[in-house]
Amino acid sequence: MKKRRKVLSVMLCAAMIASLAACGSKGDDKKSSDDGGKVKLTFSTSVYVEEPHQKAIDALLEAYSKKEPNVEIEILGAGYDGYWDNITTEILSNNESDMIQVYPENISTYNAIRDGGTFMDLSEYMSDDLKEKLVGQDMCDVDGQTLAIFLAGLVLFGQGSKSLGTIVAISSYAWGTTGIFYRKSMLKDAGVNSEDIKTQEDFRKACKKFTDDGKYAMGVVSGTHAFTVSEWNRLIARPVSNGLYFPNGESEPYTADNVNINAPENVWAAQWWQDFILKDKAAKLVTDKKDSREMFWNGDVPFNMDGPWFVGMCKERDESLMDDIGIIPQFDVVYDGTTYKPNPTNYPLVTMISKNCKHPKEAYAFLEWMTTDEAQKIIADCGMIPSNTDYSTSDEYIQNHELEHKIVEFMQNNYTDLVADPNISQLGEISQIMLDAAQKMFSEQAADVQKEMDSAQKQVEEVMSRDAE
Repeated sequence: MKKRRKVLSVMLCAAMIASLAACGSKGDDKKSSDDGGKVKLTFSTSVYVEEPHQKAIDALLEAYSKKEPNVEIEILGAGYDGYWDNITTEILSNNESDMIQVYPENISTYNAIRDGGTFMDLSEYMSDDLKEKLVGQDMCDVDGQTLAIFLAGLVLFGQGSKSLGTIVAISSYAWGTTGIFYRKSMLKDAGVNSEDIKTQEDFRKACKKFTDDGKYAMGVVSGTHAFTVSEWNRLIARPVSNGLYFPNGESEPYTADNVNINAPENVWAAQWWQDFILKDKAAKLVTDKKDSREMFWNGDVPFNMDGPWFVGMCKERDESLMDDIGIIPQFDVVYDGTTYKPNPTNYPLVTMISKNCKHPKEAYAFLEWMTTDEAQKIIADCGMIPSNTDYSTSDEYIQNHELEHKIVEFMQNNYTDLVADPNISQLGEISQIMLDAAQKMFSEQAADVQKEMDSAQKQVEEVMSRDAE
């Protein structure tokens, strides 16, 4: 495949996905700034606008500033809207932040913007001990080089350790997947037993208990946000197709003749989701995930699909809500007589280091500190799942974070192994094609599902053919 150099609008499958991370670059350069020897690092993230992410970031930076008072880290780029295009523009102008958060599947897109690659290799800094805790690196292999690594992948992603190549990113917390949160009191009043929700039809039946008099069972994002695709994909499509864009776990070959969008199972999944929203009227269409969360908190709906980060959000919203909140795994999907296990895995944001970073040693020191028990406890106390497997499996963590730990149990006992989106430079463009189709299908427009999936298939085929050698 030829590497594309045009500006891409990067849209992502795991909308509500966020994690804190740190990064470094190669070399032992100890150059400091002109501000009295203080080292300044800039950190671009899209999640600072939401609790508990802001709380976690602030707490981590405060703790690190006490440990290393000569290192100052400035947060930039807060907010999802426009974030991804801004990164592209900044990289093209050689004006990007020292540290940049992206999703693993988008690393190759941004790395290909600049000839010779945008990000630095972290492998030379990594100790053997730290490497042993990292799995899932195969998700971010680009041109034979591993461009990202994850902590706690064994627990959250169900993947075995892989050999390390070039390392340019590390995730400091693994917020990994999603479940279905519910209001205990609302289910009790409606006579719904959460333990009876095993399949998508069980869930549909339960939701119908709450749809009288213009009421809804949950909020569903419909609009320009990537959740418009990712919620449907994680709940229904990916379990039955094992890959929205390419089959067999989004594995190679990534070619025009291997595009999987209009496969019968994906078309069926899209039709089910459209019917769930528009015919059953089980879900209220909202423009942002925060709206569906508000509906849940206010007691307007009994269900909300979200990840472990949502626990921290609930605590921040109203601690008294916690006694009324439960969580169940995402349901199995029964298609054509076969039962498929859930495959809802989200991926953490990982932080890359720009090759233009002037203080690699200090940046990596921050990264390494983020994996320590001290930092991991801060992350856990803010409602996130810590990425260090030593801490996330400790008695201290499990006893103090029972609800969040259920997510880990779901991954171990209920969910199938991770299916990642293809880590290819075209992902931003093909994701936008799918988002455009989803906007039409999963809205009041109620566009014909088969027609839209066929159109998306054709467009993605054209993209892959255009970029083929």
